[in-house]
Amino acid sequence: MAGCKPATDAPAAGKTAAGTNPSSTAPAGATTKPGQPSSATSSKSAAASSGRRAAEAERDRARQAAAEAVPVETSPVTRGPIAAFLSFNSTLETESIVDVYPQISGQVETLLVEEGRIVKEGDPLLKIEDRELRVDVEEGTANYVHFQKNFERTKDLFERSLINQQDYENQEYTLEQARLRLERSKIRLSYATVRAPFAGVIAARDTQVGSRVGANTKLFSMVKLDDIVARVYVPGKYLPVVAENQPAVVSSEFLPDRTFKGWVKRISPVIDPKSGTFRVTVGVRGEKPTDLPPGLFVGVRIITDTRQNAVLVPKRAVVYEGGERYVYAVVNDRAVKRKLVVGYEDPQNIEATSGFDVGVPVVVLGQNGLKDGSFVRIVNPEPVPVAAPDGPAPALPPGSKAQATASTGEPAKTSDE
Repeated sequence: MAGCKPATDAPAAGKTAAGTNPSSTAPAGATTKPGQPSSATSSKSAAASSGRRAAEAERDRARQAAAEAVPVETSPVTRGPIAAFLSFNSTLETESIVDVYPQISGQVETLLVEEGRIVKEGDPLLKIEDRELRVDVEEGTANYVHFQKNFERTKDLFERSLINQQDYENQEYTLEQARLRLERSKIRLSYATVRAPFAGVIAARDTQVGSRVGANTKLFSMVKLDDIVARVYVPGKYLPVVAENQPAVVSSEFLPDRTFKGWVKRISPVIDPKSGTFRVTVGVRGEKPTDLPPGLFVGVRIITDTRQNAVLVPKRAVVYEGGERYVYAVVNDRAVKRKLVVGYEDPQNIEATSGFDVGVPVVVLGQNGLKDGSFVRIVNPEPVPVAAPDGPAPALPPGSKAQATASTGEPAKTSDE
C-alpha cells in the first residue's frame, strides 16, 4: 500500500536516534571538560589563598601598630650605691680672714700683689720707702764695730789686771747696747717690706703707691682658702643622726656639673629654743684654692646612710599622679605602668624597693602622653664615637656631623647655616 513505510527502516531509525543522543546513555556526573582541576586540588588552592589573606591582614595590623607607636627614650634600671642625706642651703665662709696692717709708718713705694693673687706664707706684698731705715742700720753697724774694738782692748787690759772689774763690765754693757740697737734697726728695716702672714688669697687691696700709711692703715685683706666651711642649721630631731666626720657633698648652681667633697667638722651640742635647730659646720675643699670662693651660695647634703647594691631607677622616668609615683617600663614594645615603691633617692636616681628588675628599660622621655599598654617605639640617641687617648679616632660616615667635629674640633655647620 502506498501509505505504509517498509519495516526494515525502523531499526535504522533507532540507531540513528541513539547515535544522535549519546548523553542519554552516559552516567550522571561522569562527563568532565579537558584540563579542569579535580576537587582535591581546589581545596588546597582555597586554603593557600586563605593563608595569604591572613598573613596580609597580620602585616597590616603590624604596620598600623607601628604607625600608632609613641616614640620614647629609655634608660635601663641599674644597680649601684645610693645614700640618704639631709639637704640644706648655705653660704661658704672662711674661718681664717685677716686684715694686714703695716708695723711702721711711711710712704708706699711698691705694690707687689693685687686682689685675687694666691700667695705663700712670707711672700712680700708691699714695700715702704726705707732710705732712713737703711741709714739707721749702717749707723748701728758702725757703732757696734767701734764698741766691739773698745771692748777687746778693755778685755786685754782686764786680763792683765790693769783695770778694775767695774770698768770691764761697763765696756761689756756698752757693747751689748750697741748690738741691741743694731738688731732693732735691722728689724725696723725688715718691716719696710710687708709680708703675707699665712698662705692664702688676697681678697682686697686698700692702699696704693704713694699713699702715706701708718700703724692704723689697713693695707690688705687675706683669706685662707684651706679653711672654707658652710654652716647649716639642722632640725633638733636629727641630733642623734649627725656625727662628726660624716661625709657631705657640696654643690652650687653657679658651678654646674661639679660637686665637692665635704665632711662634718663640728656640731654644736646646743639646740636653739627659738628655731629648734642646732648648728653644724661642714668643711669643704676644692681641687684648687680658688674653686670655692667665700660668699658662694651652695647646697649641702650631709650623708647619713648608704646602700651599696640598691636597684636604681632614673629620676627622669618618674611620673607623678595623685600623690603617687609611677614609672613606665617597656615590655614587648608596650608601655607597662608600674607603681614605684621608693627607698632612698638622690638628685639623679631613686631606689626601687620592689617591682623592678635590673636591666629593664624604663621611659625617661615621652612618658607624659603614654597610657598603660600603649605601643612604643624606642628612639634612644646613638653615642658619638670618641677617639682613644693613644689611638686614631674611629671611622665615621663621610660627611657626618660627628666626623666634622672630630676632625676639626669645631661643630659641623648644617645647610641651614
